[in-house]
Amino acid sequence: MSNNTKIKYLNVTGKIYQVINISFFHMTLEAVETNLTAADVSEDELWNLDEFEKYEVKLVNNSGKGEIIDFES
Repeated sequence: MSNNTKIKYLNVTGKIYQVINISFFHMTLEAVETNLTAADVSEDELWNLDEFEKYEVKLVNNSGKGEIIDFES
């Protein structure tokens, strides 16, 4: 998987994550936490997490821990 789309960053409650893998076929997305702010990234490349509620989303924080987001909880 890779990311050759305009979906480069996710805004997750004010934290910016860089999308490193996205698959429209498998409906999966993986992103890693950055030290960026929303002002640091292009508006057309920044998406809100809730726009991917049908995807399996894995977020990896700065300490390397990953969490799968469950939108149905």
